[in-house]
Amino acid sequence: MKKKRVSLRRLKKDQRASPLIEEGILIGLALFAFVLLMAIVSDILGFTQDIFQDVSEKLRGLNP
Repeated sequence: MKKKRVSLRRLKKDQRASPLIEEGILIGLALFAFVLLMAIVSDILGFTQDIFQDVSEKLRGLNP
């Protein structure tokens, strides 16, 4: 039990890896934001494509 306490204390004092952890978290957040942005852009492009298809179908219906 004492060994676990000592190792936890060492980990708590050792802060060499904290910049790496922070950078990893920031990279993960950036990737999440990028994927979210791409999903929004894709949805908007799909919506505009549907609008243009509907308009072109209506215009074709006017010219027999």
